[in-house]
Amino acid sequence: MKKNLLITFLLVLIGSAAIAQSGTLRGVVKDARTGETIIGANVRLEGTSYGVATGLDGDFEITRVEPGKYTVLISFISYKSIKFEDIQIFSEKATVLDVELDEDLGDLGEVVVVASRETGSNVAVVSEIRKSLQVVSGISADQIKLSQDGNAAQVMKRVSGVSIVDNKFVRVRGVDDRYNVVMINNSVAPTTQIDKRTFSFDLIPSDNLDRMMIYKSSSPEVPGDFAGGLIKVFTKNAPDEDFFNISIGTAYRQNTTFRQYAQTRGSRTDWLGFDSSRGLPETFPTTDQLLSTGTGNILRATAGQQLDNNYRMDTTNAAPNASFGFALGKNWNVFGKRLSTITSGSISQEYQYFLADRSRYFFPEPGRPTEKRDEYFDNTYQKMNEVGLMSNWMLRLNASNKIEFRNLFNISGQNETIVRTGADFVQRPEGAQDYSFRYESKRLFSSQLEGTHLFSDETAKLNWVLGANHLYHEEPDFRRLRTRVVQSGAEQEFVIIAPPSSSPQDLGRYYGYVNESGLVNGVNFEKKFAGVEKDRPRIIRAGYLVDYKWRDFSARYITTFFPGFHNQEVGEQLLRQPIYQAFAPENYRQGDGWLIQEGTRPSDAYDASTLVTAGYIGAVYPIRDFNFSGGLRTEYSVQTVASGNDAGPVNVENIELAYLPSLNIDYNFNKKSLIRAGYGKTVNRPEFREYAPFLYYSFEMIAGMFGNANLQMARIDNFDLRYEFYPNEGETFSVGGFYKYFKNPIEMVQGNVTETLLFTYDNAVDATTYGVEVEARKSLGTVTSAPILRNLAFNVNASLVWSEVFLGEDVVFEANRRALQGQSPYMVNAAMYYIDPITDFSASIAYNVQGPRIFVAGNTNFPSIYELERHVVDLTVSKTFRDRTTLKFGIQDLFNYQYRFYQDSNFDTKIDRSIDDPMFLWRKGSLYSISLNYRIK
Repeated sequence: MKKNLLITFLLVLIGSAAIAQSGTLRGVVKDARTGETIIGANVRLEGTSYGVATGLDGDFEITRVEPGKYTVLISFISYKSIKFEDIQIFSEKATVLDVELDEDLGDLGEVVVVASRETGSNVAVVSEIRKSLQVVSGISADQIKLSQDGNAAQVMKRVSGVSIVDNKFVRVRGVDDRYNVVMINNSVAPTTQIDKRTFSFDLIPSDNLDRMMIYKSSSPEVPGDFAGGLIKVFTKNAPDEDFFNISIGTAYRQNTTFRQYAQTRGSRTDWLGFDSSRGLPETFPTTDQLLSTGTGNILRATAGQQLDNNYRMDTTNAAPNASFGFALGKNWNVFGKRLSTITSGSISQEYQYFLADRSRYFFPEPGRPTEKRDEYFDNTYQKMNEVGLMSNWMLRLNASNKIEFRNLFNISGQNETIVRTGADFVQRPEGAQDYSFRYESKRLFSSQLEGTHLFSDETAKLNWVLGANHLYHEEPDFRRLRTRVVQSGAEQEFVIIAPPSSSPQDLGRYYGYVNESGLVNGVNFEKKFAGVEKDRPRIIRAGYLVDYKWRDFSARYITTFFPGFHNQEVGEQLLRQPIYQAFAPENYRQGDGWLIQEGTRPSDAYDASTLVTAGYIGAVYPIRDFNFSGGLRTEYSVQTVASGNDAGPVNVENIELAYLPSLNIDYNFNKKSLIRAGYGKTVNRPEFREYAPFLYYSFEMIAGMFGNANLQMARIDNFDLRYEFYPNEGETFSVGGFYKYFKNPIEMVQGNVTETLLFTYDNAVDATTYGVEVEARKSLGTVTSAPILRNLAFNVNASLVWSEVFLGEDVVFEANRRALQGQSPYMVNAAMYYIDPITDFSASIAYNVQGPRIFVAGNTNFPSIYELERHVVDLTVSKTFRDRTTLKFGIQDLFNYQYRFYQDSNFDTKIDRSIDDPMFLWRKGSLYSISLNYRIK
């Protein structure tokens, strides 16, 4: 015991002696012309790993520096860098260096830039949050680098109050993702799903991100169509120095990599994320031609002969995931103007296998055990290919004027095969084996041209943006079929189920295509007036936004069937053949073979558009330690949908004028702490798909999805209160609460039908949500100089939310009050980082969980379905060699936690796994990845 105490004492003594022999460099960086302090300027000791960014007051401090003479480099974007040589650092003393930087007016030959752009650093993001007039959370490029996150969706898991659904969709404060609005830079992003209003954040590679900010309270200058959060994705912009990066990566997926993988034939362009051969042939008859022919018409057979007989499943072993990427940063001096670009590209391929347990139940009866209607096991095989390109340009005309041109292109494709085994205890009690062969591709292009102009000694600013978006979604030749088990002597045979008419489940082929485009134009003007304090001016703001988007959707259903008047003996032979032989072209023939039936209806196509024109006026008015900001935004919207059903045309035209006032008040206790309070009125508009009468059959959920032309716009009152404390640069602590009242909230609910599940959309009467949020970012380097501990940092945030929706007095099948559909009652994100700047070694461990939420609300015949919590732990280790080569290893979903969906069998608005019943269960497997990045400076 004494020996251990002696060793500990000696170690502490040695460590203390080492610390005592070091010195400190501190100072303040200011603007040479205005005298204002500069936040986020980079201070670095040349030839060492020592470096920091200036804090909220322009101050910096570099501790534990070995005594000696150093060259100090100080830089900041749009300012000339300064180099100080022979700066002496003394033992146990602080050397003070106060610096003034001159603006860079285009003479790039004299500029020396030594650090990355400041907007993506931890200090810059915390500073942006500190100075924001709204309740906001964010994540920086620095934090992103410390994780194994490959896309924006994975990054968002680290943000306060944010949870991720299906590894791509974002929920803020537990509210369903349809209540968010997404902006890429300063342009409204398109909806990427045809079934709901949402954005697939997995489309944006994490390497392209500069920072992500989530605004949780409203203000007049931002779009008012949200209740959860306004999510701003900022892609990387002009580089501080020229560079070229290349990266390669590979990954091993538990239960997938090197295991058996089954897939039907793809096209020659699948590796690029899009299809080139699955669509209907050009000579295939039109819908009208097939509908106008009789069942015995030869056209029904010749058309079937043109269909691709792509039912053979080839079995291989799944290869490891692979990715490759590059990034280029370049600056030019063009006629005295600075032209910069960051251009990057990536390509990746992933494999995924998992076994899903899917069950349905008879309607629960009080006091009796629940009985299964069917039980299936889905062997699911997925192959994902993705290509991404980003090219951002900036032309700095002078210190007061710049023009930016940003472009993002992403294309992704997924080839999915599902082999389902099990039994339907009513229709197929002996057993069944069903198949789904599906390919889906999405192409997203987003482009923005933006200008920023300063006038009158920088007291006036004009910002304008012109943006264009395009989304193309295709689902060509989605093939589905079912079989049943027939006992033939001592053996069992799988017999194909042939429908008597068109069917989405049996021998159905679906072809769906979406073209959606959008244009965005906005202008924002800001004028500053002198205030009592120089750095707290009075501000008036005004501007407008026009957002117009239109969609063209079309789908076709083709069914293969065997007519009852054909030779039934031949028909029985076809039904018993293996599926890759049964649908050979020669088996489509008149008289004794397959024929096809057109199942397309008027509801399988729609044209839609949304025009939102908005204008606003707002102001910022500081009074002593208070800061008042707010204003009025008006939004005029016109939404149209043109479709039809068997009864005739279905047309939607919703015209709304919304007045959206907002007020935010800050009270600054001192330079490190403040309290915020805010109110804002917002709206939530239905999306195209939610209006359209189109019926889509989901093989995975064994359910149909249907729109509702009677949906109304929701209106929301939002209240926020938050206390924020900033103890040191890059650190923060906050605690806050919020309350929201919804009028006509939009939910996904189950249609009141029997036998099959049907998901649709509806307005409830009203709803309320309220909750508390806590966030803390802390570095131990500010409280201890002990080895290892001083390199540790923590980021923890948690939310606790209550919600209640009122369904109306006429609801009888369950309590007329329950939780809001999609609302999680709690969320926790926690991360611990270890960063050693001397050895360039870092490691992080992150934890994420969101509480149970209603996946789809119930009805008279079916209880609500809940998605239960998942505890996810990710681990990342990184090492940089000689400032150029970075090796990174990571594990995602370390414990391979199960996805669990349960139905509320006893209608008590909560899930008890000892009473309620599981509907969908699966595990996707942990992902072990390694990547190598090489930087050429």
